[in-house]
Amino acid sequence: MSLNILFEVSFLFHSFLMGISITVIYDVLRILRRVIPHSLWVVSLEDLLYWIGCSVWIFRMLCRENNGILRWFAVAGAMAGMFLYKKTLGNIFVQYFSLLISYLLHLVEKLFFLILRPLALVLKSAHKRLKKPWKWLKMGIRRLKKKLTEGRKTLKMILCKH
Repeated sequence: MSLNILFEVSFLFHSFLMGISITVIYDVLRILRRVIPHSLWVVSLEDLLYWIGCSVWIFRMLCRENNGILRWFAVAGAMAGMFLYKKTLGNIFVQYFSLLISYLLHLVEKLFFLILRPLALVLKSAHKRLKKPWKWLKMGIRRLKKKLTEGRKTLKMILCKH
């Protein structure tokens, strides 16, 4: 085979791999959206940033490998990579990784609450024991504030008379 044909086949293969990788990255976004609910504007922002990043990545690949010339077989290769990934592994990848990440987050949450449970019991016990002294302290502060306000008013009346 000639060197030009090998170059074109290599370019087509790189386009094919780029199509697969672009779709995998978007599936990672889909997984995050399943695990962590997103509002509409956050989803829109993520999609905008995703497509800007993909377009820069594709443009750099085109400039590096084909001097910036858009070749339709490269577009077809990328679309074939996207389509093949989507039909074979795409939905399985999203479904099982979403379940796996949800399960791991659930385990971390359980572990977190297991670790914090003794602290919560200590704080609850301290709250019960400090409830009356806290109430007395608040009443004392109110009385002190009332006395200081009365003293200030008396002082103003005395100063205004002289």
